Amino acid sequence: MTPFLAYLVKVIVCSGILYAYYHLALRNNRFHQWNRFYLLAITVLSLAVPLLRIPLSFTGAGAPDFYVYTAQVATLREQVFTVAAAPETPQFSLSAVLYGIVIALMAARIGWGYFKILQLIRTGRIEPLRPYRLVLSQQITAPFSFFRFIFWNSGVSAATPEGRQMLRHEIVHLQENHSTDKLFMEIVTAVCWINPFFHLIKRELSLVHEFIADKRSVENGDVAAYAQTILHTALQAGPSFHLINNFSHQPIKRRILMLTQSRRFRFSFLRRALIVPVALLIFSSLAFVTDEKIDRLSENLNIPVTQPETTPPSAITDTIPEPDITKEEIFTFVEQPPTFPGGEEALNKYLSGNIRYPKEAIAKKIGGTVFVSFIVMNDGRVLFVKTAGAKKGGGLEEEAIRVVKAMPKWKPGKQNGRNVNVQFNLPIRFTLAPPPPPAPGKGKGPDKDGVFTFVEQPPSFKGGDNALNQYLATNIRYPSEAAKKDVQGIVFVSFQVDKTGVIKNVKTVGAKKGGGLEEEAIRVVKNMPDWTPGKQDGKNVAVQFNLPIRFTLQK
Repeated sequence: MTPFLAYLVKVIVCSGILYAYYHLALRNNRFHQWNRFYLLAITVLSLAVPLLRIPLSFTGAGAPDFYVYTAQVATLREQVFTVAAAPETPQFSLSAVLYGIVIALMAARIGWGYFKILQLIRTGRIEPLRPYRLVLSQQITAPFSFFRFIFWNSGVSAATPEGRQMLRHEIVHLQENHSTDKLFMEIVTAVCWINPFFHLIKRELSLVHEFIADKRSVENGDVAAYAQTILHTALQAGPSFHLINNFSHQPIKRRILMLTQSRRFRFSFLRRALIVPVALLIFSSLAFVTDEKIDRLSENLNIPVTQPETTPPSAITDTIPEPDITKEEIFTFVEQPPTFPGGEEALNKYLSGNIRYPKEAIAKKIGGTVFVSFIVMNDGRVLFVKTAGAKKGGGLEEEAIRVVKAMPKWKPGKQNGRNVNVQFNLPIRFTLAPPPPPAPGKGKGPDKDGVFTFVEQPPSFKGGDNALNQYLATNIRYPSEAAKKDVQGIVFVSFQVDKTGVIKNVKTVGAKKGGGLEEEAIRVVKNMPDWTPGKQDGKNVAVQFNLPIRFTLQK
């Protein structure tokens, strides 16, 4: 589903629910001004609320809601080449073209109506009726108004009782700026013509305009005579423009019924007040979204398994007691964020040098990303260390907390030139990896096909990793199926680089992502130029190689 189509669906649902409430609880009530503004408001809300994205951050009980800084750290175990979805060339689908054609026709209809009104103004006789203008013409069958103009049949006298009633009716339309409402709804229904509820709202709003003008036209007057005037004018009226406020607006039966209705509906205030929880429910359902900031980390830290430690180093404890967090001002966004001494590279080096993969996690083959949350105090100390998110187990959380607690003091964050306490988030990915290659000259021999797994000098893309990254970024095309289904992830491509550098036996390994990602990764790898072959004991040899490619949709 395209974003615009998803937006239209939300608009239709929102307007449908709000109009249904109007139809059941507010329609045919005598509080016409309330109904007028309600119909306009639900139109604006239906268009605006689906566009809102108010993030919700779910934290522990009693903790404040906040955004936190998240460390951006480099991958340590291997380079994962990230392929973002390339900007798609504009493709005009048949449905989009048809939708645009209908909008153009609706806009032409509005323009034609405006042109006919201008024609009447140019050909008619204009008389001042301060602060308005009266346009007299034989072409006008029934009185109507448009912004500051009242259009009147030159053969009908405005001095008769019926004429005065009709004139008062049109003046009310001008005083209430009903033409602005009608033009707004015409534009909305032209752009969102596919939404049936906007058409119902437009029709109902026009009728409410007539209710308001009718009510004020007969104040202290003869209701029966006015109703007879409406009926008589409607029988004589010809076709009218959709942009105008017409005195003979249909349906006449509802207008006369509203004029003669004297009973008051029960719970009229309650009917109006109950819309508040309904509107809040719709607003909360469509406008609020969960905070996905943590789930969209650009890079994570990979901790590979090399040599399991039989006894992890003991944690370095801080002898200074942690302060009372309730008495401290904690910032979630500052002008200058806190940094590890030495920057990101130093942080990477510290973590890779101090974290030890827990034995229990190795035995149970537990891996994954642990999110460590902590506060960098205004003196640089790292306090209130804890993990967030689903627990991985196997000692991963405990090891991550141990190493973070043992960190040296950070360079504190600054706000308005002073050091402040700042909330920070650090993702650490624990990944089970194969053992390191053996020392030169003592590597494992080739398999039965003469293909080595570890060699003294691994094969390489000509030009190095930067050239390989450039090749992938230039040649990989994000599959349209994967883009439509929001399929992302890392595809592991396994292949052999033979002794001449030729790529052979290309395939993918691991769980299938789908959406055409595997097929695209294989296609690009097969089309690679020859590599620089690997060497063992000074000779070129065939080597098995694994290449991870991360497909990421840009949001």
